[in-house]
Amino acid sequence: MARTVGDPVITAITFFSILGGLYGIFLILSLPLPPHLIRGGHWQFLTNLSLVYSLCVFLIGFLAHVSRSEKLFEVKNNLHPIGLALEAVVACVYWPLRIFFLHLLVAEPEKMSLPLVTDLCIHLLPVVSLLVDYLIFMPRWTLTATSALSMCAVLSTAYYFLLKKLVDVESGASYPYMFLNTEKESTRIMIFGMVAFVGFSQFIFMRMLYDWIVGSSDEEIEAKKIE
Repeated sequence: MARTVGDPVITAITFFSILGGLYGIFLILSLPLPPHLIRGGHWQFLTNLSLVYSLCVFLIGFLAHVSRSEKLFEVKNNLHPIGLALEAVVACVYWPLRIFFLHLLVAEPEKMSLPLVTDLCIHLLPVVSLLVDYLIFMPRWTLTATSALSMCAVLSTAYYFLLKKLVDVESGASYPYMFLNTEKESTRIMIFGMVAFVGFSQFIFMRMLYDWIVGSSDEEIEAKKIE
């Protein structure tokens, strides 16, 4: 499989990823929020923030493939690791809680009525699309482990302070995810640290997975050439 700009298969996948992402973000932003979340607005949710970032990655990638622009392709490839890290965190946290511990996700589990299509568009489609792109159609990430760790720490810290600004607990507001509504601030800080660790661990795992899959493929190709 050619890992170069202009591949028609990933161009089509990226196009449909853009459509699915736009559909999901449009629907989720049109849903009314419960009283304890209204003041924080829709942008207090990591899901929405990461989806917007992923849409930017998809759009740049689509333009790169359509125009066969090496520069845009490089820009997309440099933005991609952070997008996959964000979406992996969203998926790894959301789906286990959604299936087994919904009370840790929302205040009133019995009232959660997110349509399945919307749920998949915002919580699954982005991470799957980014993962397929990386493992099958992209060159290896050039982002170093040190840079990835720094980025995860910076993004987790930025999200922490964003929520501190948007969520006015003293006025009766709650954090967007129930597991963040802890009595001690130190506990909440530890949770954000764990989220950053999950993002970084995902980066390391995906890089190892890429080396294993692509390395094996390259070895087979070289073996056939020798034969």
